[in-house]
Amino acid sequence: MTVFSNNTWTIAKKALRSAVIVLTDQGLVTGVRIIETFQERKVSSFSIGESAFLFDNPVEPELWIHKKCDVSQMIREKYNCHNFERLSEILPDLWREAFLLIFVMAAGIVVRQIASLIQRKDCDPAVLVLDEKGQFVISLLSGHLGGANAWTQELADRLGAQPVITTATDVHGLIAPDEYARRLGWSVEPINGLKKVNRYLLDKGQLKIWSEIHLSPEHPLKKDKHYYFVSAEEKETAQIWVTPFSRPLRGKEKIPNEKEEKLPWLILVPRALCIGVGSRRGISKEKVLEAIQASLTKIKATDQSILGIFSIDIKQNEAGIVEAAQELGVPFQSFTASEIQNAVNRQELSRSEFVKEKIGVDGVCEAASLLGTKQGELILPKQIRNGVTVAISMERSLL
Repeated sequence: MTVFSNNTWTIAKKALRSAVIVLTDQGLVTGVRIIETFQERKVSSFSIGESAFLFDNPVEPELWIHKKCDVSQMIREKYNCHNFERLSEILPDLWREAFLLIFVMAAGIVVRQIASLIQRKDCDPAVLVLDEKGQFVISLLSGHLGGANAWTQELADRLGAQPVITTATDVHGLIAPDEYARRLGWSVEPINGLKKVNRYLLDKGQLKIWSEIHLSPEHPLKKDKHYYFVSAEEKETAQIWVTPFSRPLRGKEKIPNEKEEKLPWLILVPRALCIGVGSRRGISKEKVLEAIQASLTKIKATDQSILGIFSIDIKQNEAGIVEAAQELGVPFQSFTASEIQNAVNRQELSRSEFVKEKIGVDGVCEAASLLGTKQGELILPKQIRNGVTVAISMERSLL
């Protein structure tokens, strides 16, 4: 839990686990060099949507060393070292828990070991491979959404090595939609739409895009000449939509696959929804999550569109709300009673005599959701479910 001054910000930091895996003594030398480059970065940022949260050394990797290597006591004391005998014994857990795996060994070994573990672009970790001398850094898997291409370039720069990136869009100097999604903290739907839009970008050099939310002229997508924005009247001609809401289903209520021509082929889902939450004391995480999900379903949105959870400061340590934010992997922010009441008055929000009697303000969830935005609008007024109140506001503009 990380707390910032004034209002309380709590972010659920998912296991920021990463690993460098070596097989030989020479590979260990390079592995140590890799670890040291991470130690040189004292502070890194972990972004969700338009917000950035700082953590000290969040991604310093564990060092996994084959038992046949000659490891000095100094290395064992200085680094987070683990021994292994077979890659097949350690990889399933690392694959499930880590976001970045760096192998110092032949690429063929890695390919054979990870083949059965590969699932989807949106859940596989970034996989990098280096030769024993650290002359080449290869982006092997999850180049865009997983960030492998970005890590490859950065690590190669740190080591003075040659980056090897074979993703077609990168080779041609284009930024793919899934790379923008990773940089912006957005999600993509459906994953199988990426193949079609990326191929179209390569063939035509341009993609049409429609956005439900206003993007400022300085937004990265607006500044990219390869993305042509269309009006709402022309949105049916756009290959990509930017919206926190689900794709409108057509025909037989199924999402088109990459061979179909129905547009859009891809939706970029920004974190633009601010969830205001109020609850009775001692509410469970499960009931909070259930109420949030029910509200999202009403507006045809998913939890991937949530920017944060928001409430009043007397709820800042309410375990059920804090744990719900942690489960969703989003920040939790609280506001003072005066901030909440001012918002109720200013926006003419709904009022509750019961809430006024219990905590001294006319309402919580609607005001909290609006305060969570920079310039937003209330799109779902107060919903009551099993002792939890939920309201949802949406950002009108993203920088």
